[in-house]
Amino acid sequence: MKTSEFKQAIEEMGFITTNERGHVFVYLNKSHKDIEWSAASVRVDRIFGFKMFIKHDVKISEEKKRNLAELLFEYASTPLDEREEPKKYYIKCPITGEYLHKHLGLGGFDWFTENTYSPYRKSRFTRAEIDAFEFEHAHLIEEEVTE
Repeated sequence: MKTSEFKQAIEEMGFITTNERGHVFVYLNKSHKDIEWSAASVRVDRIFGFKMFIKHDVKISEEKKRNLAELLFEYASTPLDEREEPKKYYIKCPITGEYLHKHLGLGGFDWFTENTYSPYRKSRFTRAEIDAFEFEHAHLIEEEVTE
């Protein structure tokens, strides 16, 4: 399970998540982000590292507690290398400075002056996608996506 998938599933249950000190903390609500109101934490850099902190007087259904525990275990048991999305890169022409885009649906590639998002073309590529290009690309510049 990816970290982004884990956080989305937790937030869909009505909890709040934050990344702090190598953990994803799960809070009961936005207004009380402290240990008194935290429901759980899971380590992002260790396998099987998680805790639940729900007190007996907190009104959360048994089903919701069970679902939270199952999500925590699923994420905590995911190997570390499978938790994060692979790095992505923009591909830039060293001569023109334009960015490579792959047309979605139609196939093929084209060059554009910007590397902005479009639902019709792809401008971010994983290492595996770059290595699978069927054209010479060793001379192209790779810029790591940081956003």
